[in-house]
Amino acid sequence: MDHCKNCLVPITESQVYCSTKCWQEYKGKKESTKAPFADFSFSQWVWAQAYSWISIIGMMFSLFFIIILVGSFTDVFHYQILISTAVLSVFVYLVLRYIHDSEKLSQLLAFPKTMETWKLIGFALVVDLFVVKPLNIVFMLEFFPDAQEQEVITALQEMSLLSSIITAFSVSILTPILEELLFRGFILGMFLKCYDNKVAILFSAIIFAIVHEPIAIAMAFGIGLIYGWLRVRTGSIIPSMILHAIWNSFVSILILF
Repeated sequence: MDHCKNCLVPITESQVYCSTKCWQEYKGKKESTKAPFADFSFSQWVWAQAYSWISIIGMMFSLFFIIILVGSFTDVFHYQILISTAVLSVFVYLVLRYIHDSEKLSQLLAFPKTMETWKLIGFALVVDLFVVKPLNIVFMLEFFPDAQEQEVITALQEMSLLSSIITAFSVSILTPILEELLFRGFILGMFLKCYDNKVAILFSAIIFAIVHEPIAIAMAFGIGLIYGWLRVRTGSIIPSMILHAIWNSFVSILILF
């Protein structure tokens, strides 16, 4: 028995796709791999790039302003993280809701339902654990041999139990939501408008790495590539959000207990 070329559902030997809808989806995926604006003039392509970069820079400045605003209301570290990540997540979601129609937004936030998607998540997790993390350790030992742990990890170790739990919740749940909405939802989405998939994923991973502490740059760049690839393959940011939450939760639990 053969399988559908798009969704891998079992089909008869006389078929290639299980339905017309699957054929249209597969055709759409193939079209999406073409270079964006391939039929546009050079000036239009330059404008598309400028629009994407200006939008991303504007978003980053807006988020920075919101962080400063939240910091003016409280100077307690764990409340700052909790409030800022929650507010920023809502803000980025509203921006995505504004720039996408309901169908595109639903696809971007679609929960994985097929076994094929879960296999991709499992593959990404294996690469993350057995390739990215070991390489990051090598990078740290080579370039930061005397470096301390990341600031948030050090802070968790020094907090009271209640403060640690609040911070761990923010880092484990809210931070993955925010970062996936921002980096794989908004930023990668903007890059996909004017670059092919590989270049878009690379640029989004570089930006993701830059906003992290120097000690975590290599790891952030690696997972940025993995999560970007996962977002492009599935069309959704939920798979990368799940992986992000799993890793952050694992680290938080290790530190707390």
